Amino acid sequence: MSSTVLQADGVLKTFSGVRALDHVSFAVGPGEVHALVGGSGAGKSTLVKVLSGVYRPDRGELRVGGERVRFGSPAEARRAGIATVHQEGNLVPLMSVARNLFLGREPRGRFGLIDFARLHAEADQIVRSYGMPLDVRRPLGSLSPGTRQLVAMARAAWADARVVIMDEPTSALEPGEMETLFRAVARLRAQGRSIIYVSHRLEELYRVCDTVTVLHEGKVVHTGGLAGLDRVRLVSLMLGRPLHQHRPLPEEPGPAVLPLLEATGPTRQNVRPDVSSALHEGQVPGLGGLLGARRGETARAMPVVGMPLLRK
Repeated sequence: MSSTVLQADGVLKTFSGVRALDHVSFAVGPGEVHALVGGSGAGKSTLVKVLSGVYRPDRGELRVGGERVRFGSPAEARRAGIATVHQEGNLVPLMSVARNLFLGREPRGRFGLIDFARLHAEADQIVRSYGMPLDVRRPLGSLSPGTRQLVAMARAAWADARVVIMDEPTSALEPGEMETLFRAVARLRAQGRSIIYVSHRLEELYRVCDTVTVLHEGKVVHTGGLAGLDRVRLVSLMLGRPLHQHRPLPEEPGPAVLPLLEATGPTRQNVRPDVSSALHEGQVPGLGGLLGARRGETARAMPVVGMPLLRK
């Protein structure tokens, strides 16, 4: 019997001649929480999409439970026991929590009709087992973005997934919701499920993960236990150079520069009228916030003509 649940060997994936994954090998064992980290453009998202059936590798192979597989779609990966919980979720906001949990697998009674009494009872048991005392009859869209993320995680776990891939799972969560997620991760581990945990938040990785694989420019630069790897070394691996090679921020601010752009007062796109901003020469501003905070709407509401918007 194989000691790995999911394994990638020598995976190569290119886009327009650029190697997004350069002969990457990766494996996760039963009951293991395996962190996948790297800087922007390191290949994390591409590897997740290969493992979950979105992309086919140009070379290399995948194995599930020691058996070679070739996924033609995410549905085939799910049937093999690989479930992915994305940042934005993959649920239906207009449906109830219960319907989302059982979407495509609803319990049915006579004449093939959905047995709603059983559906609601089983859904209630699922959310409570993961520490989420929700009204499962509520529309999913009426919940906070973080709670919707937790429902997506519970759905993946309920579907008997052997491997659950969590892509930036805490990006939309409040502190209390994060604790619920960490308890759910511990529960999945205790059940023998494998988790691939993609995150840039180091404090989370050291709290919940056993092993870490670091990608840099499409290549694996490190795989090993997380407990014996200090944070400075981990960050250096992610950056591809020692931390001391980075220029420190100046201790004193530079001279004042008149702004190239100022935006104040009412805006378009139904954004609150008290949003203000200023852009100075040489600045690269960032616009952040949780899911549902209207980051995109705010950026599009700025009266800037001909200026490119970079959005991650």
